[in-house]
Amino acid sequence: MERVLRCSEMSARLVTRVIWALFSSILIAGLIALLTAGCGKEPERPTNVLLLVVDTLRADRLGCYGYPRATSPNIDALAARGTLYEKNYTQACWTVPSMISMLAGVSVTQEESVCPTEIPLLSEVLAKQGLETIGFPANAVLCNKRGFERGFETWSEAPNVDAVELARRFSLWHGARSHVAGKARPWFAWLQFIDPHQPYEPRPEHDLFHGPRPDQERVSARWKAAQGEATERSQNLSGRNLDDAIDWMTQKSNLYDGEVRASDDGVGRVLETLKAAGELENTLVILVADHGEMIYEHRVQPYLIKDRIDRTGGLPDGVADLFGNGHRPWYFENLWNTPMILAGPGIPAGKRVDSLCANLDVYPTVLEALDLPRTKWLEGESLFGGATTVRDKVLAHAYFTSAVREKAGLKLIEYWPRLFLLEETADKPKALYDLGKDPFEDVEISAQRPEQVSRLHDEIEAWKKRAERSAITTNTDAQHKVMEQMGYVDGK
Repeated sequence: MERVLRCSEMSARLVTRVIWALFSSILIAGLIALLTAGCGKEPERPTNVLLLVVDTLRADRLGCYGYPRATSPNIDALAARGTLYEKNYTQACWTVPSMISMLAGVSVTQEESVCPTEIPLLSEVLAKQGLETIGFPANAVLCNKRGFERGFETWSEAPNVDAVELARRFSLWHGARSHVAGKARPWFAWLQFIDPHQPYEPRPEHDLFHGPRPDQERVSARWKAAQGEATERSQNLSGRNLDDAIDWMTQKSNLYDGEVRASDDGVGRVLETLKAAGELENTLVILVADHGEMIYEHRVQPYLIKDRIDRTGGLPDGVADLFGNGHRPWYFENLWNTPMILAGPGIPAGKRVDSLCANLDVYPTVLEALDLPRTKWLEGESLFGGATTVRDKVLAHAYFTSAVREKAGLKLIEYWPRLFLLEETADKPKALYDLGKDPFEDVEISAQRPEQVSRLHDEIEAWKKRAERSAITTNTDAQHKVMEQMGYVDGK
């Protein structure tokens, strides 16, 4: 009997151990499943792609990039539900070469004026995949036979219409878009808002900003320091005095902010159209700019000052004529550093990335988001999934001027000799800045760091050699006229 009891106890202990072993195995398996959930899982992907390009938009004039004024509530909300790239750069300082680079996915290293015929544009690749493609360019330089219309099933030119009107046209298209076999097709839409391009003329409901600009103290110090030169160079013309010039430059900055608010209004209306139709949640939204804008933060080159004096007999706007307004061969951060915001399926919400990215990344990002193969000529990196880039530098070129910016913050600009009243064959004037120590680019240091200037010059030359290809670099009379009307050339 005692032996039987011992056997029963042993059996009970054995059963208990087996049960605990099984329970532990199940528990461990469950934990592993929880920890590995999503690993190898197919990412969520969008059905549609909306590319919003806000012409001439500086990153530093948006709330989501730290601007203290309420210029961008809709864009800020878009950034909050998506991923924002803090260090994004364009590939040119004006619209045509910048948009060629973005939509073709390649560098522009010459004065390229027409989309390369040998490279399929993003719109062409997506059209071949069966997407409905629609282009809404509001910048006139994109509307006069430069090849940007390629691949678009619907090409709706809207030269110089403001953001509210462009959003209305998008809404009309979206409500009446074509169907195949009774089923709406996936689509790719590109909208290019013209606000806040010059002239700065916001509607009254957007003209909300007055008084000193947020950086008034810093920029006023630069303006006051240049007043003596302005007076000396304008002895034959009675131009604006210092106080009037400061008020005038400040007003221009405030009007620019109003135009940013107008663009934000347009963006909000477009997104609301998609939300009301139940399509926003299925759409990858990419918001970028073709370039930024200088609003009297930095000095212009001698040629531009001489040209002003030759045409007017002096400096009619006083010290303001010594500082840059608009976009020319300038690669200061105000003009070169532009927004990159992604939101939608497969994009993390509320994420900020500080690695270097570029508008070159738009093309490969869209391809990966739609699960399409990467094309061999692309130079950019995909940002799908809120990816962190691995590039160590960005480069750009336009107006015979090139620039390189390294990850650590060192930047070299190589200017067109003519801008400094030099012969075309002269060595290119160079400017070096260390953004890590001098984020506002107050101190030019090329003379103190010749070895770094030489190294970065070699980087630019190697880039140009890698990116070399045939390109159309002339404009037709009609194209030149539009450029003149838009303020890109002076007619000479």
